[in-house]
This record gives sequence, structure tokens and C-alpha cells, in this order.
Amino acid sequence: MTKPNPDRVTLKMVAQAADVSVSQTSMALNDRPGVAPETRARVVAAALELGYVPDPIARELRTGRSAVFALVVRNVANPYFNDVLSGMQAAALEHGVAVMMMDSDYSEDHERRHIRYLLSRRVSGLAIAPVGVAAAVDEWRAAQPEAPVVLLNSSVQPDAGMDHVAPDPAAVDLAFDHLWELGHRRIGFLTAPYSLMSDGDRLERYLARCRQNGIAPLTLHTELRGAAITTRLLDALADPLERPSAVIANSDWSAHSVYRAARDCGLEIGRDLSVVGHDDLTSSEFLAPALTTVRLDRRAVGAEAVRHLRGERAGDYLAPVELVVRDSSGPPR
Repeated sequence: MTKPNPDRVTLKMVAQAADVSVSQTSMALNDRPGVAPETRARVVAAALELGYVPDPIARELRTGRSAVFALVVRNVANPYFNDVLSGMQAAALEHGVAVMMMDSDYSEDHERRHIRYLLSRRVSGLAIAPVGVAAAVDEWRAAQPEAPVVLLNSSVQPDAGMDHVAPDPAAVDLAFDHLWELGHRRIGFLTAPYSLMSDGDRLERYLARCRQNGIAPLTLHTELRGAAITTRLLDALADPLERPSAVIANSDWSAHSVYRAARDCGLEIGRDLSVVGHDDLTSSEFLAPALTTVRLDRRAVGAEAVRHLRGERAGDYLAPVELVVRDSSGPPR
């Protein structure tokens, strides 16, 4: 088959190539019921062979919603969310859907403004890494209940039917147990203040591990911005008798600021202070020393969010995690 110019490929041409009606072709490409599996497969194969791309304007006129998914994150400075965006874009593009990302910068007010803007644009679905209790999501669902929404990296539950896509919180167990086996008994846990925290399940896992092992928790609450993290850690590390011998950071991005604070205190990472991150960013193995961290497929998190927004998945999805041991963790001095 000679592949036409994708700009000129029409739904009718796909229907002719698949030897089905235009209406059946439309139903097959839009995942609507009433199409036999073998017919759907034939239509999809013909569309891929011809290079057919859905007309977003026609779709918007038909559905009343734009062919756009929104991604609202709480900290665009963290490269983790850029990788999630990349995974979402790749998965959404297969279905002719674009992805728009917005940053709330840990501000509930900014988050609410973004939600209201997206509602005015009638986007097709929302994936959001919320701030705090995700109050803005309630506004989204009240205004546009038919449009799907997925919570990312969050354990808050504003609605009993809300889907979650997040790393498995067992990552905290992996980090804690690794440090415990190395001999650490003063293990700090870096996390957001309660008012901004949306992934409280991680903190609960840490507190549970402390109780199980009979040690006092050292929870380090701080705004998760570079300067704020450094300042909080400088305070925590100031007293040699009270400071933690190890810190579990909520992300690799936050762990960078832990490194900075340790250097400012004259402490050697991996000897005076062990650090374990979360996410395994590309840069983490190039830190000095290389960062021990929890690895997960960040792009797969984005792709999974798209599957939920398209209705291909339902319920919660916890991304598999594994511990990657490098030189930033060692026995306490």
C-alpha cells in the first residue's frame, strides 16, 4: 500500500482500506462499544498503515471538549515531573491527544487558578500532583464531572472513586531497612509540612518502621524548595549529639539540597551522613558521591496516567520500585 500524505488521509480513506463503514471506523478509533474485536483491529491497522491522524477540531465540535489532557504538578523544578510529562505525551500522542503542563509551585491558590483556566478550556482530562488535600480537584469534579481526573504521587482521597497513580510507598521500607542494616539508629525523614503534604502514606510507612524498630522518629518537615531544605537541614545537623546519621529524602531533587547542607556543615556524605533519595534521576549517579536511591520508571507513570484518563484502567496503580545502592549510604561513623 502506498502511504499517502498524512495531511490528506481522511476517515473515509481508512474505512475503505479496512473495508468497513465510516461510522464503524469512527467507533473503532474512538474505542466505542459495538465493534467486533477483529473489526477494530483491522481499522486500527489500516489507520496506522495510512498514517491517519484524528482531526482535533472535528473532535472538539463533536464532543464539546478539546483533545488535550492537562498535567498540573506542584514543583516543575523537579525533573521527575518532566519525565512523567514525557511519558504522558508519548502515550497521548498515539490517540491524537496533546498534553499541557502547568506548575502550582506548592501554592493552593495557583493550583485553583490553573484548574479554573483548564475548566474554561474544556480539556478532556486532568492528571494532577496536588498540593495538600487537593481541594481544587473538588472544584474540577463539580464543574465537569464527566471529565476524568487522576491523582499523581498522592495518597489524599477527596473522593471515594478517585484513581491514583503513584510510586509504591514501600519505597520507604526499602530505604529505611537498608539504613537500619547498615547500623543507623538515628534516621531522619525529609517531607513537606502537613499543610502541603499530599503523600502522607510515605510518612506513615516511616513512622511505622520507627515503631517496629523501637527508635524515635526524626521527621524533618520543610517546604520542598532548595533553599528551604538546605536551611532545615543546617538546623538539623548543627548539634553533633542530636543530628541524624542518615536522611531519607522524599526525592532525588530534594536530596541535592541535603548534600549542600552537609557540605556547609563540613560533613562527608556516605561517612558522616548517609542519604537515600527517591526517583533515580539521571543526574543522581553523577553526584559526588553517587546517590543511593529508589528507582522507578518515571515515564511509565505518565503513560499509566493516560491509560486511566482514557478509561483503559480503573482504580489505583502503584509503580514498582527497587533500591539502587551507591556510595551515599554507608555505616554510621
